[in-house]
Formats: sequence, C-alpha cells, structure tokens
Amino acid sequence: MNTTTQGKAIIYARVSTIRQGEQGHSLDSQERQLIDTAEAQGYQVEIFREIAKGGRDTRPKLNEALRQLNAGEAQALFVVSLDRLARSQKNALLILEQANKNKWRLAISNIGADTATSQGRAMFGMMAVMAEFENALISDRVKRQHQARRERGIVWGIDQGYQGQLDELVRQTIKDLASLDLSLHQIARELEAKEMKTARGLSKWHAQSVKSILNSPKTKALKLSW
Repeated sequence: MNTTTQGKAIIYARVSTIRQGEQGHSLDSQERQLIDTAEAQGYQVEIFREIAKGGRDTRPKLNEALRQLNAGEAQALFVVSLDRLARSQKNALLILEQANKNKWRLAISNIGADTATSQGRAMFGMMAVMAEFENALISDRVKRQHQARRERGIVWGIDQGYQGQLDELVRQTIKDLASLDLSLHQIARELEAKEMKTARGLSKWHAQSVKSILNSPKTKALKLSW
C-alpha cells in the first residue's frame, strides 16, 4: 500500500433519482473503486454524494467540490465516468480548464482520462478536438438552415421565429422617431414621455432596448407612418 501522502482527493459520485440514492447501490459501486484507486496512490479521501439529474445545472455538492479544489483545499477529483461529472463533453472541458488553471488533478476512470498521466492528457485533448468539431458541425447546420430560409424568401422574426410581444404602435413610434435622427437615449425618453410600455410591460426604457427593436427584422420591414 502506498504510504506517501498526496493530499486530499475528492470522490464525486452521482445518481439521477432519489430512489437510486436511497438504495445506495450505484453510489456505493462508484465510490468503492474510486476510493481504492485514490488511497492506493496515497491520497486521503473525502466523499461527495449527489442526487441530481444529468442535465441539471444545480449540483451543490459538485460546486462545493470544485470550490475546494480551486481554492487548494483538495488536490484531486476522481469520478467514475464523464456522465457522472458533467452535463456534456463541453461542460467537462470547462471543468478541465479549472483543473489546469488551478493545478489540481482530474481523473475519469472509465475512459482513462487523467491529467496526471501523458496518456490521460492526450485523451482530454481528443475530447477537446471532438467538442470543437461538434460545434463546427452545429454552426454549419445553422448556416445551411438560414441560407435555405433566405432562398425561400422567409425572414426570421417576421415569417418564422419569435416575434416578441411588443405593441405594434410602440414599434412604429420607434421607427418614426429614429427617422428624425434622434439618439437612442432621446428615443427612450420620448417613449417614457408618451407612457409607452416595453415588451415586458415596463415604463422605463433603455437605449439598448431601443437599439434591439430598431435592429429587428420586423421593425426594419415597417414603413414610416408619414
């Protein structure tokens, strides 16, 4: 057994449902192999158990684990698999950035990704490449969709898509005021003076809100009322 003290390792185990957590089988199985690995390498361990859906942003136990790691209160994070740690590969890479920046070890056992080894770092590198490739594919797909709509004469924000809940009289007033070369701030004050409401029903107007409305396809398609 390794008697060298490496510091503290956090064992993070997560299940998706309360029933799984109460039964403990999945949590126990995750923890058992990770504790053995960490202790064999000389770490003292602290166990963080979480019951949370895979797609949820709110994971207080994981957030606390990351806080300790980033603050230097723990030196390593061990998890069984990528899906236990993160909502997506992109999310896992964001956690990896924290590990590299704050110099703590991240080990995902089932894929052999471990920042302490050259092989593990290479695995994380491949994950980053695949994430970038996936983002590029999504971007290309969105561009093709936009191009196809343009070819059919469809304008997003007019013919399709969210068009907002702004009163049409307000939109027309903004269009008309802009034609008088008023600044965004001046238009905002005029709208307040006319007691016109924003899309959210507020009386207070901001220059950025006016700018967004002016730049929307629906407003650009309007003709001046005079």
